[in-house]
Amino acid sequence: MQRTIVLPRPLPEATGMPTWQRLLRRAWATLTLDADERFLRGASDLADLEWRLRRLERGRAERFGPFHDA
Repeated sequence: MQRTIVLPRPLPEATGMPTWQRLLRRAWATLTLDADERFLRGASDLADLEWRLRRLERGRAERFGPFHDA
């Protein structure tokens, strides 16, 4: 029986970047994305990504919805 080797992830201290710097970099990358990019990054697998891309190509549902009374 063949086994697959799983390499352990390096510890956060081993990356050479302080924890606050990693958090700041991740927050900056997340905050600079527009709504469509955040929507696409939320995909869990390839099928979900394809579904999200088709939905973006069709356009937003609220574009064709009824007008809101002000």
